[in-house]
Amino acid sequence: MGDPKRRYFSPEIETKPRERIERERDEKLLGDLLPWAYERSALIQEVWSEAGVTIDDVTTMDDFHQKVPFISKDTVRSFRDRHHDPYGGLLCLDPGMTEVFSAIFSTSGTTGDPTPAPYAGRGPSMLVREFWETGCRPGDHFVEMLFTFRGPGIHDTIRGIGATPVFLDHSPAEVPQLVRFSRELRPTAWYNLSGPLVLALEQHVADTGDNLAEAFASYRGVIFAGEPIGPRARHIVEDEWGLELFVQTGVGDVGAATECREHDGCHFWEDTCYVEHLDPDGAEPAGDGKRGELVATTLIDKIAPLVRYRSDDLVRVTREQCACGRTHGRLWPLGRKGDEVVVGGRSVLPGDVWAAVESEPETSAGLFQVIRAAREVDRLRLRVGYSAEGPKGLGDLRARVTDAVQAAVGVQPEVELVENEVLLRQGPPHKIPRVAKA
Repeated sequence: MGDPKRRYFSPEIETKPRERIERERDEKLLGDLLPWAYERSALIQEVWSEAGVTIDDVTTMDDFHQKVPFISKDTVRSFRDRHHDPYGGLLCLDPGMTEVFSAIFSTSGTTGDPTPAPYAGRGPSMLVREFWETGCRPGDHFVEMLFTFRGPGIHDTIRGIGATPVFLDHSPAEVPQLVRFSRELRPTAWYNLSGPLVLALEQHVADTGDNLAEAFASYRGVIFAGEPIGPRARHIVEDEWGLELFVQTGVGDVGAATECREHDGCHFWEDTCYVEHLDPDGAEPAGDGKRGELVATTLIDKIAPLVRYRSDDLVRVTREQCACGRTHGRLWPLGRKGDEVVVGGRSVLPGDVWAAVESEPETSAGLFQVIRAAREVDRLRLRVGYSAEGPKGLGDLRARVTDAVQAAVGVQPEVELVENEVLLRQGPPHKIPRVAKA
C-alpha cells in the first residue's frame, strides 16, 4: 500500500502523461477488448452484423468512430426479451466458471427494468483511487452504506486501502446505527450518502435534537451518489453537518466518475474506459466543455462488455489537466436526455426546477417528478412531494410552488401535490425516477 501520506493512491497511473494515456487506451480497445467482445458477445455479434461490420473492419480509431454501431439500454432489453437471455447477450463467459464469475448484482431500474450485471472482480476496484482521495487511510474505519443490488466489490476496495469496512444497509432505518457507529468508531470516509438518507438524517435531528456536526466530526470525505444534490440539501450537509461531499456519477454503466478535492468535475479513469462525448441527436463529437451525450466503452470488463453504449446522460467533458494534478478526463453531469421536456419550444430538465421546488418549506425535500407522455408537450406538469400543509392549506402551497417554478424556468407549471412518502416509494432506496409518464 505504500506511504499513507502520498497525494494519490496510484500516482504513476493518475498523473500519467496525456499522450501515454491515449496510446495505451487505444491499444487496449483495438487490440484486446474489441476482438474479445466480438468473438464472445451474442449482442455485439448481432448488432455488428446488422450494421455490416466485422472485427476485421476495425483496425484504427477512425474505423471505430465511423463503423462501430451504438448500443443502448433498449438494445440490451430487446435482445433479452427476444432470446430469453437475462444478460441481454452481453455475457462472454459461462456462468459456471466460478473461478472468475463470482456474483450477480444489477442496475437500479430507475429508467426501466433492472438489468442483471455479472460481477467477476477479485480484489480492489478502481474506486480505491476515489476512496483514497476522500481521506481514507490504512487502519481507518470506512462506512459502507450501500444497497444490496450494488454490493459486490466495495468491501474488497476498502480492504485494498488497508481500512476496515463498517457495513450498514442503505436505509433510513439504519440512521440511528449510523450515528452511533460514527461516534464510537470514528470513521474517516463514507460511501454513500443520498437524498433519501439526507431526509432521514434531518428527521433524526428533528426527533432527537442530535448534534450531527459532532457525531460526524471524524469524516474527511463522504461520497454522494445516485442523483444530483439540490442546493438546500447541500447547504445542510456541508454547512450544518460539516461534511465534505464528493459527488459521484456513473460512466454509462461501465464505471464511475468522482470529484477530487478541487470539486471541479468528476474524474473518469481512462485506463478502464473510453469515453465519447457526442451530439445527443447524432454521432459527431460535441466538443470540449460543450453539452453532449456520454457514450462509454469498457476497456477492462471481459465478462459483459459494453461497446459504444449510449448512456442517455447529458454531460460536459474535458481532458484538460485538473488543478489536482490528475491527467485523466473529467465530466460534469447535466441530466438525462430522456428527462428533457420541451414546452412551447423551451427545454426544461429536472435540474432546472430543483432549487425552485426546494425553496418552499413544505417541499424543501426536493422530491418531484416531471410528468410527460412525450418529449414535446403543451404544458409542464409536475408531481411534487410535501411534508406538511402550510397554514393556508394545499391551495396556497400549490400557488407558491407554481410561482417559484415559473420564475425559474419561464414556464407556468401544472402542479400536483402528493405526500413525500408517496414519491419515495417510486424508486430504489437512493433515488426516485425524476420523470414519469403519468
